Amino acid sequence: MWGQHSCAMKRKPVFYVIKLNKKLLLLAGVVLLLIIGRAIFRNSIVFNIFKYQKGETIVVDPGHGGIDGGTSDKTGLLEKDINLDVGLKLKKELLVEGFRVLMTREKDESLEERSKIDSSRYRRDLDARKTIINENNPTTYVSIHVNSSPSSKAKGIKIYYYPGSTEGEMLADSIRQSVDTYVYEKYLKDDTFKAEIIPEDYFILRETEMAGVLVEIGFITNPEENKLLQNERYKRRVAYAIKKGIIEYLKSGQGDG
Repeated sequence: MWGQHSCAMKRKPVFYVIKLNKKLLLLAGVVLLLIIGRAIFRNSIVFNIFKYQKGETIVVDPGHGGIDGGTSDKTGLLEKDINLDVGLKLKKELLVEGFRVLMTREKDESLEERSKIDSSRYRRDLDARKTIINENNPTTYVSIHVNSSPSSKAKGIKIYYYPGSTEGEMLADSIRQSVDTYVYEKYLKDDTFKAEIIPEDYFILRETEMAGVLVEIGFITNPEENKLLQNERYKRRVAYAIKKGIIEYLKSGQGDG
């Protein structure tokens, strides 16, 4: 009797160990499946949506600078200063999204001294900007400018792309839609006015090796927009809208080639 009880007592721990191991294996399997499922979910939904942000470069080109003030108003407000301010705001917006951002200038300077061509100051400045863009091989670029017109009634944000550039037009239209939403509809509360995209043979659009756009962010000669171009909240909103337009363009699969 004692011998049978002893054998039973020896076998019982083995049974519990096996049973316990099965529970641990089941629990480990569930945990593993959860980990794998989470990884698949993140890779297929989150990472694929934002995969373009990892290490991709955007060049921001604030037009004019230094000796070249660009357009101006009667009070001495200069385009070059507005361009730089909005360009730096756009840089911050893009950095938040994980992009690598390069500026053609980050202070009040013209760039002709960086050019190696023998030409006018104006042409050398443009050549330097083109070289900075091409040598850094960005996904895309945005050149920031301010518009002017003999008519004080002319107004609105204009986005220019190189004629015949499909990707340039796609980027321009994406930014246009974003400007309409975030600037005109949500900020200015005016859903009747729209931004405009325009094909144009500008040097910076023609001579670069990848698609980009030139954005005229408003008319300094329009009384209403003149005030807006001096408003910090408005300039931040314009920078935000341009960023959102770039992101939507890249989400659509453009900018891959």
